[in-house]
Amino acid sequence: MKLQDDPPVNLVCMRISSHAGASGYDRLADYLDANVISALENKVYLRRVANRAFRFVAKRSGSMWYDGIQFVTELEAAWQWRKSGRQIFHFLYGENSYRYLWDLKANGISNHIVCTFHTPADTFQKEVSDHSHLAHINAAIVVSTVQLDFYSRLLGRDRVFYVPHGIDVDYFTPGPPDRSRSDDGFQCIFVGKMLRDFKTLAEAALLLKKWASDIRIVVVTNERRWGYFTGMENVRLFSGVPDRELLDLYRQSDLLLLPLCDATANNSLLEGMACGLPVVTTDLQGTRDYVDDDCGLLTPRGDARTLVETVLRLKEDEALRVRMGRMSRIRAIDFRWQNVAAMVRGVYGKILGAGKPVFSDNGNTAP
Repeated sequence: MKLQDDPPVNLVCMRISSHAGASGYDRLADYLDANVISALENKVYLRRVANRAFRFVAKRSGSMWYDGIQFVTELEAAWQWRKSGRQIFHFLYGENSYRYLWDLKANGISNHIVCTFHTPADTFQKEVSDHSHLAHINAAIVVSTVQLDFYSRLLGRDRVFYVPHGIDVDYFTPGPPDRSRSDDGFQCIFVGKMLRDFKTLAEAALLLKKWASDIRIVVVTNERRWGYFTGMENVRLFSGVPDRELLDLYRQSDLLLLPLCDATANNSLLEGMACGLPVVTTDLQGTRDYVDDDCGLLTPRGDARTLVETVLRLKEDEALRVRMGRMSRIRAIDFRWQNVAAMVRGVYGKILGAGKPVFSDNGNTAP
């Protein structure tokens, strides 16, 4: 329920095509009472026109991810800015979408800019060379504690807040206890492309082929990565699978196998956990924000042998695997979108200087 004195919230959204329909950070919009700004969504021809027309604007943005579509979206946000003061403009993907709003805004109207950042420091610095626009942000939300130091150096610690990524735990659920496998054997699932360690996964697949021929790995990624697994009979490759098929693949699997190069938040990690899978992934600060010792086993980065030994341990110890899967589901519930939205509302309250949350849900104030 929205209170009468709540300031208007505008969520500047974008949809990342590789995300499942029930996943992605833009799902936050379903849990906040907000105006969604997402120019040219589902308008393929106009998106192409915008990219051509504003190519020069994107080029001078200092960001490899900013394009003409994002500029049109910021123009729409600037129009909304002019309507009143004390609004909040929250860019859900700050790396991609926020660049010119401060310059486009109407003088004399005071509003607030919030950006959520998803990328590790190294990736951000490679993709966003010009940081001058960040000076005008009222608050930065980061989705991993590993990002705190970097963004605090850019903005000041008082403007940076850790709020974890969310997951739809009503959609991503475990299958029935007697769920059938797609075929005989033990199945691991790997999903995604961003910051994934394909080299280590391929090395692990080769070792598993020698040591445990009854273990297969389902790999869901784009076809450009399929070359890592050429000739590996124990790897099943998928690309562009429908949402329901992806959910079934999670539910048919025995564990989530996710070697990473780096990490902040990870949709695939949360999806697998919500589906009740024990996790074998890389030991990084970003993964430790989400995976605890009860639901996952973490291995050193780039260590294929230890990765395989950990998979074999879980394969042989069914009781441990079942217990960890159950704890994965419980842990995922901590990150349900309702909880995340309440934390985001808390950030809004802090930047408005109210000293307490200014939003409520069903009559209860957010923590």
